Amino acid sequence: MNGIEKITGKILEEANADAQKIIEQAKAEAGKILETYKNKATVAAAELEELGGRQAIAQERKYESNAGLEARKTLLQKKQELIAQAFDTALNNLRSLPAEQYVALLARLAANASENGAEQVIFSPEDKEKHGQQIIAAANEMLKEKGKNGQLTISEKTRPMAGGIVLVRGDVEVNAALDELVRMQRDALSTKVAEVLFQ
Repeated sequence: MNGIEKITGKILEEANADAQKIIEQAKAEAGKILETYKNKATVAAAELEELGGRQAIAQERKYESNAGLEARKTLLQKKQELIAQAFDTALNNLRSLPAEQYVALLARLAANASENGAEQVIFSPEDKEKHGQQIIAAANEMLKEKGKNGQLTISEKTRPMAGGIVLVRGDVEVNAALDELVRMQRDALSTKVAEVLFQ
């Protein structure tokens, strides 16, 4: 899992520059919204001044309050979009690793997830065809180095997943699909990602 965290960290650093641009755009949009509501408040205040000073002040405060709320909502929405984009980028970058790195990553996932070294490994159809044998061979070698059986085999079944593996031992499955791993990292790291993107 350390490899995924390192890759996610690197992606987040690279995404930081883009994030700053998007944040500036969101702030600019929020500023425009605020300015629009302030103008409305000024016009409304002038019209209502004839009816009574207290009503005009109350209406102006209401417009300013609405403007602030709209600005905060816009900024929050942009931040949430950026966080989602950072994790989508992480998944895409994992899926598009060079073949040698991708095979090494999936072999490490299989070896780390293996309980007894004799499970079946389910791949996506594409990964099974392109890299299945290499991944199994590398994972079995890692298991043997750890003193385990090193007898993982490729399952006849495949799964529609965005890369990664599912390890099967009897009725027990260990889901190490890349999208699932990134989702788990997102749950654990969203606060840290937000800190990196919006500091």
